[in-house]
Amino acid sequence: MKNCTLIPILFLLVSCGETMAFRGASQDDSVPAYRDYLQKYPDGSHTEAAHRRVEDLLHEQALKEKKLESIDRYLREYPKGRHVQQATIERRKLAYDLARSEDTPAAYRTFLRQHPEGALAESARERIEGQSFGEAIRENTTNAYRMFIQLFPDSRHRQEAETAMARAAFIEAAQADTEERYQQFLRSHADSSYGERARERLQAMTK
Repeated sequence: MKNCTLIPILFLLVSCGETMAFRGASQDDSVPAYRDYLQKYPDGSHTEAAHRRVEDLLHEQALKEKKLESIDRYLREYPKGRHVQQATIERRKLAYDLARSEDTPAAYRTFLRQHPEGALAESARERIEGQSFGEAIRENTTNAYRMFIQLFPDSRHRQEAETAMARAAFIEAAQADTEERYQQFLRSHADSSYGERARERLQAMTK
């Protein structure tokens, strides 16, 4: 009879201890505090609320810190969490800002490997294309322009690149100033604005 009387009392003590532990975690309102409660009372009556609050705190921390590692930590721990969509959007923005701060094709390619879709991905591709064309202009050789056109066949800079490639090819032919080089130029750029000049020079050389 005495044992039967003790069971409700023990249950009440445990329940009271759990409630006080959860109240203490709530007052502290931190991830370590809630996890300490969850470790002590994994099947407690406040377990679900504690898990939700840990998720909320990790998400809030990630947004506040504005660091990829913080957001990745949240996404890793809660791949199907309540804040996944917002966290993913924020991660995309932060990753793009990081790429933009470096502003190099390599940085944008890293971003695209992680986030290949969306408006920011399109912006990253445009930056890569623009920077690649700028590099071709700085190099200013037929090979540089040809490589750009091969990499970006539908580029908005294609016509400009083709014109620049013809100009560079004509300069290279003129520097060599041989029949072979002018003939080579005409095989690739006969319809360019430099085609007539190449034909005139070639005719003069063959008289």
